[in-house]
Amino acid sequence: MHASIRRHLPILLAAAALTALLAAATTLAATKNGIKPLSPKAGSSIPAGKSPTMRARVKGKGTVWFHVCKSKKRDREGVICHDELIQQAKKRKGVYVVKPRFFDFPEFWLNNPGRYFWQAFRIQCEGDLNDCKQEGPVTRFRVR
Repeated sequence: MHASIRRHLPILLAAAALTALLAAATTLAATKNGIKPLSPKAGSSIPAGKSPTMRARVKGKGTVWFHVCKSKKRDREGVICHDELIQQAKKRKGVYVVKPRFFDFPEFWLNNPGRYFWQAFRIQCEGDLNDCKQEGPVTRFRVR
């Protein structure tokens, strides 16, 4: 082995290990309680006046609900508010889907550009009956 490579090998191995660790952490953060948001993706934009198709992959039993809120703040159960949308999802081809109904009036959230957050969660009561909501990660998107 060349002396230059041998000298830099520990640094290269540490960088590779750190990269693998960060990739695993990103994957883990994107899935919580068996819920993985699919669309709209984090940081994406949807046009004002259009209703997005919201999708999440959910493992486990129970009903699945989607919330949309202007704030990412969670309540004591780990769920964001439902000021803009609360809707039960339907399972289609293994993925839970919500297509928010569009209302054509100026105050409706899909007509107002800005930053919004969405979250899918499943209601399944097992063990701790004080918290039956199995919440997924909160995902940010923009209406433009």
